[in-house]
Amino acid sequence: MKVTRWPALIVIVALFFGAILTKGSTNAAEEKVNLGRTVSSVVGSDSDLVSIWYCVSGTVGGAGVADHQIILGNKSDNVAEVALTVTPVLAPQRSSSESSVKKEKIVPEVIQIETVLTSVEVLPRSVRTVVLADLPKVAGEFAAVMLESNVGDLVVEHRLVGTTGESQSNCQSDASEEWYFASGTTREETREIISVFNPFADSAVIDMNFVADGRVRRPDAFSGLVIPPRSLLPIDITGAVTLSEVVSTTVRARNGRVVAERLLIFGDEFSPNGLSVEAGTPSLASIWVFPGGVDSSVSSAIQIFNPSEVEEASVDIEVYSDFANSSFIEPVSLMISPGSTETVVLRGENARMISQDAFDLTSRIPSGIPHWIVVRGIYGPPVASERFVLSDGSFPQMTGSGFGVDVVAKSHVFLSLAGDDRIAITHPSDDRLTQLKLFAYSDGEIYESLSFEVSAVSRKVISLQQFGVPDNSVVQIVSSESVLVERFIDSDQGGYWTRVTPEAFSAMEPEISLQEINEKEIHSHG
Repeated sequence: MKVTRWPALIVIVALFFGAILTKGSTNAAEEKVNLGRTVSSVVGSDSDLVSIWYCVSGTVGGAGVADHQIILGNKSDNVAEVALTVTPVLAPQRSSSESSVKKEKIVPEVIQIETVLTSVEVLPRSVRTVVLADLPKVAGEFAAVMLESNVGDLVVEHRLVGTTGESQSNCQSDASEEWYFASGTTREETREIISVFNPFADSAVIDMNFVADGRVRRPDAFSGLVIPPRSLLPIDITGAVTLSEVVSTTVRARNGRVVAERLLIFGDEFSPNGLSVEAGTPSLASIWVFPGGVDSSVSSAIQIFNPSEVEEASVDIEVYSDFANSSFIEPVSLMISPGSTETVVLRGENARMISQDAFDLTSRIPSGIPHWIVVRGIYGPPVASERFVLSDGSFPQMTGSGFGVDVVAKSHVFLSLAGDDRIAITHPSDDRLTQLKLFAYSDGEIYESLSFEVSAVSRKVISLQQFGVPDNSVVQIVSSESVLVERFIDSDQGGYWTRVTPEAFSAMEPEISLQEINEKEIHSHG
């Protein structure tokens, strides 16, 4: 498909999508109420007077571990004036040769370095990248950044580049009292760092709990941690939760609110195997969808974390083929005990290396059949769910973790640096198709695609290249019905799936009535 320029865009947006956007604008408050919980990364409206973002994980010390870059996307007609508050620190706690008992008593310590204040401009309909280490007076090892802009619908992501790989993900638009991570690991040759950022004027006090090796760990060193005002605490948990295949983490603030992100480093400069940055989820959900599925032969799994201390969670893992005439894949039903994490391996000859206690689903998924996945809570408390990929370096995907999608929306926005991302769009409605368009804002221009469709209870995977999306673009996906979206970002060291950011006015809870469709499929194949 070819793209066209601005004049045609005005007409088609007004006729085709005008009703959608008007409805979203007038019912913003109602739709936010429908969501009913905190979602930490959403894009504001162009009518908002200001936008605030937090990008928490990344290094600035020149060691090449995870060099922190901020990517700013402005799809508005106005120049975005962005104030950056950079908070650098020195040296998180690292693992040592001490006994595990002593390690659990070591209180993480950092040295806060002078905060750096600066500002940048982002031209209308353009993307700008800022390397934090290149800013004057920025020193230290790790650095978080808070961004404040006069453009309400500014889009902010960050990209980490290191010797073991690279990773790009959404920055966060809100802080929270709670953060959950389902799919960490401290396996051999892996380092896990959870960075906690307090952007506010009052101190926050946090507790961190871990689920690893089938038991809950509450190290004294991670209880009652004080996060001073406007400060960053990178916490290397590798030494406290040693050599665990699966580590799930809960961060709770006794007082105040914080932002928490996880950095996973796999291998080293001599044997690089992946770099992964992901914010936690500030709220649990009953439905998690993985539109990207897992299409390659790389070892992969879905991990589900139940942080409740008293309630058991009943969860189904449902796999849906892209082919209408393919065989029905029976869901996997799991009971997840309080304070525990379950792993379901999906693909790969060595998938059990992800977790020796995993439920093996590899035999149920026909080889070469593209698919998407739903984690559905049947009863009990809501959960957190991530996809974990374990690569040996020879496959097109890097080792890393990433959450599923827990929000549907009619408008999604993300930043594409190379214009070659793959997009997986899942349409959950069971009674109608959805019509979609892509818009790209780059170098002062606006581009649009021809419209395309996604059928009911199905997905479509597209490449930005087939739409002619240019480099350094703000990409907007607008749909007539609410959808769920993931993107695959390629790199020289392997690609990875990651979430895109919904626009706040249209973000809602997913309602996926899939059981009725399943029964029809069973009947048709029976």
